[in-house]
Amino acid sequence: MSRNTGHVDGELAEFAVAADLVRNDCRVSYTHGQYKYDLVADKDDHLLRVQVKKANQITKTPWKYRIFTDRYEAGQVDLFAGYVVKEDKVFYATFGEVGSNEFRVNAKGRDEMTEHNAGVANLIDDYTFDRALSNLQDQTVTLDAEDTGQNPDTI
Repeated sequence: MSRNTGHVDGELAEFAVAADLVRNDCRVSYTHGQYKYDLVADKDDHLLRVQVKKANQITKTPWKYRIFTDRYEAGQVDLFAGYVVKEDKVFYATFGEVGSNEFRVNAKGRDEMTEHNAGVANLIDDYTFDRALSNLQDQTVTLDAEDTGQNPDTI
């Protein structure tokens, strides 16, 4: 019996992201049942809900990819993790960064682009776990400050 290529790529994406999270000093748990996230990453006893997406190539441009994020609302997912099968690369973005439709990344290296294009593109190599975790912590501090009426810069 043949398998659906899309399902195989989705499984590859989950395994690749789980392995990358382990390399980033996380413990990883898989969800069972109907959840809006695929993995739970435990980083220093802080749990992160991670939604894994296989990145799709945009048109026939071999270096532009996107993940669809239109089925999610704030508070359901902490991190989106995309996986580009052809590049064997994982990238991470927070819910606040991806928006509610789709998120695009560029797999070209900074040295392969003009300075202007490199400055405006979402370069896959820039979207690391550490960067996403830092942004997530910054967003949490800002939200906590808004809830208490404090200035986030003084917390």
